Amino acid sequence: MAVAVDARVPSKDANPSMVGNKQKQTPSSKSTSTKTQKPKHGASDALRVGALGGCAAAFSVQTLMFPLNTVKTRLQARAPHVSKQILRKTLFKGLYRGFVIDTLGSVPGTGVFMATYEALKLTGLVPPAVAATVAGVAGSLLVAPCDAIKQRLQVDATKTLKGELIGIAKSKSPIRRAFVGYPQFLARDLPFDAIQVTTFDALKRWHGKTIEPDRHRTKKELALMGAAAGAFTGIVTTPMDVARTAEVCAAQFGIECKGASCVVALIKKGGPQVLLRGAVPRVLEISLGGAVYFSALQAAKRSS
Repeated sequence: MAVAVDARVPSKDANPSMVGNKQKQTPSSKSTSTKTQKPKHGASDALRVGALGGCAAAFSVQTLMFPLNTVKTRLQARAPHVSKQILRKTLFKGLYRGFVIDTLGSVPGTGVFMATYEALKLTGLVPPAVAATVAGVAGSLLVAPCDAIKQRLQVDATKTLKGELIGIAKSKSPIRRAFVGYPQFLARDLPFDAIQVTTFDALKRWHGKTIEPDRHRTKKELALMGAAAGAFTGIVTTPMDVARTAEVCAAQFGIECKGASCVVALIKKGGPQVLLRGAVPRVLEISLGGAVYFSALQAAKRSS
């Protein structure tokens, strides 16, 4: 996802006033000005493009993939005593429940993530995986509370957004209630962010070096690379996604757990295979979402 930031610095022909200013400068002052201004422009450009591109891409994915996310969450939250036949009666109803609150968190959260990631990567001081991890923590502060509310709305048709917000505000510890399952969220999303973004970057670098270098990758190529990165990331992070859902939707699971004990409680209730619940819709959601997300992100960068 690296962008040629320097290529967007205005040239001599792009701005007549800049040409006039440059002609008045001595060679030494011109050189000094270029050296001091270029990094500043590049950093602000990375922040702007990363934030706007991330928000646009996130909204595209959010709108298209949300029904798959709902199906995945309901499969994961099914209590052991509830048969699949019973679940199918409600599995595909209200597929956009929780969409509004999740969008309010995920779109700006993804913008924060991408802006932080691009800015850190531009410094060259940290590897992409570390940049993605730091960016993931920053974005999670917006995403995690909204994600928890979304999941409860997805699995319980009696709950409302207003009721959830009032419940958080009136609880003894609103912050703890809002960030329920936050350790599982980080355990799932930090590896997820690092794996998906760095896998996509690696695929793009490999593709750029081996297949017709010195040209932009096509939308189809970016989509395929995004889908591959998403599918791989989705399957390896599914167990922690199930654990996160278990703590947030403990009532539906029929268990009481907190933190890492959720994984143990889940295995006791449904066996090791329970950790792969919802894997199929999750991989579909993330692979298709990766195709849309990275294509939209790259398009937003190029148009900036």
